[in-house]
Order: sequence, then structure tokens, then C-alpha cells
Amino acid sequence: MSESRPAAPVPEPVTLALAEGRQAGRARGFARGQLLAHSLERMPPALAGLLIQVVATAAALALYCVAEVASIDTPWTLWALLQAGIAVLLATATGQAQWWIVMHSAFAPAALLLGRIDPPPWIYLGFAGALAVTNGNALRERVPLFLTSSAACDRLLELLPTGTPIRFVDLGCGLGGVVCSVGRERPTDECLGLETAWLPFAVSRLRSLASPNRVTVRRQDLWKQDLSGADVVYAYLSPVPMARLWAKATGEMQAGSLFISNSFPVPGVAPERTLPVDDATGSALHVYRMGGPAAAAAITESSAARS
Repeated sequence: MSESRPAAPVPEPVTLALAEGRQAGRARGFARGQLLAHSLERMPPALAGLLIQVVATAAALALYCVAEVASIDTPWTLWALLQAGIAVLLATATGQAQWWIVMHSAFAPAALLLGRIDPPPWIYLGFAGALAVTNGNALRERVPLFLTSSAACDRLLELLPTGTPIRFVDLGCGLGGVVCSVGRERPTDECLGLETAWLPFAVSRLRSLASPNRVTVRRQDLWKQDLSGADVVYAYLSPVPMARLWAKATGEMQAGSLFISNSFPVPGVAPERTLPVDDATGSALHVYRMGGPAAAAAITESSAARS
């Protein structure tokens, strides 16, 4: 009976080379993932969302074909949920906004449900039209329609003076609830709301016309608005434009004026205070007191000197 010989030890250089190869492979995979995420971030949000849906659908169909070859009988509901799960994972990994992730999770199940109900064709056209006139900004700048709750509006009013007239600007005023409340409840020299989505603009414009005090609502891009004359600027947008909006505010707003963001803080900047709001979404008002354009310029020059 022959004795089994122990396996010859792998030379240390070979072991090191294998470990380095595995590490390099993981690094390349991570780099490719980062490149994909960066590429999707630079795409228009709607195109990135469409690409994620295409990839998720292709993956689900490939798995369906494998199940068919293996004679595994599964209901269409399972495949719709699988497609939604893949889309949510891709959207999360590539850093898409939360509301896009919700849309990805609902798209395939909703399509399956509509296919079974078989609604008339005009339903689809009407739904697409309603999205376009209410959430046009969501496609262009990843800013969906967020409505300020009455509790958040009351909290905002607590921050505004009751005796001294102010100049108030609401960037993305939606249906006009905030700008009309400020114009009605507080003295203002200017009470301006900006909105670009057609249906919210029309609603807020009608509400402003019925306001007992002077309230102006314009269909205008917020990036074209000069903020140098504003005492208080209010925004309820999304996390995406906050860094750019902060740069605009610090470059234009005067010292002592207030920039107030509902729910979405400025990344990397500590607010003067944060006021929690007791509403269904658990929102909060992040209050920033501006140092003025001169202070912003000094900070920029200091940063440039350090770099």
C-alpha cells in the first residue's frame, strides 16, 4: 500500500501573486462600478432611470429564459417583483434619489396590473400628461413636487417678524401654500413665489390673485432670480441642487438675511439651527444666516489660497 505524499507547498511568490491578482480583480470591479455610477449621475435623470429599467428587465428576462429551459413554472407576479427588486438595487447602488427608487419598485408591478385590467389607451396618455405638467422639474433637475405641510408653514411663520415688512422669496412655490400664507400673515414689501411646472404654477397664480395682500407668482427658473434683495429665501426642493443653490445664495444674499431649507440641509454646512416639524413626513426646517457676498468671497479666496 503506497503512502500518500503531502502536497508540495506553493512557493511564497506564487501565493503573493495570486493574492495580488485577486485584489486587483476586486479593485477593477469596484472601479467599474464607480464608473457606472458616475456615468449615470451625469446622465439626465429620466435617461438614467430608463437605462436602469432596461437593464433590470433584461436581467429578469434572462432568468425567465433559464427557468423555462429548466421547466420551472413560475407566475408572472414573481418576475415582476424580481424585475422591481433588480431595478431598486441598481438605483440604490448608483445613488438615484429616493423618489426614483420608489418609482422603480412600482413600475413592473403596475405595468402587470394595468395589463390585466386593460384600461382604455387614453388613460396612459392622461397619466403621462399629468406627470409632465406637475413634475416637469423632476425630469430636468431631479426636483419633484414637494408640498409644504401646514405644520411646516406655521413653523416657518414663527421665524418671520410680525412688525417689520420683509422681502420673501419662495424658490419652487408649488401650489402656493407657503407664499400666500406669508403674504397673508406677515407684513411684506415683496412676497414672491417662483414655479416652472405648469399646473402648480397655474394653481399658485390663482391663489395669489385671491390673496388679500400683494403676492406675486412668476413662472420662472429659480436660477435666474437675483436674491440680493431678499430678506428670507425659502426652498423645499431635493438633495440634488442644494450645493449649487447654497453657492448662489452665499454669492447674492446680504449679510443677516435668512436661507431656510425644508427637509434638505446644505451638504457640509452646519445650519444656525434646525427646527423639527411635527408632520406626517417628519420634516425639519434648516435655518442658515447669511454672511453676505463679501464674506462668501473671502471664504472662496481663503480656500483657493489653501489649495
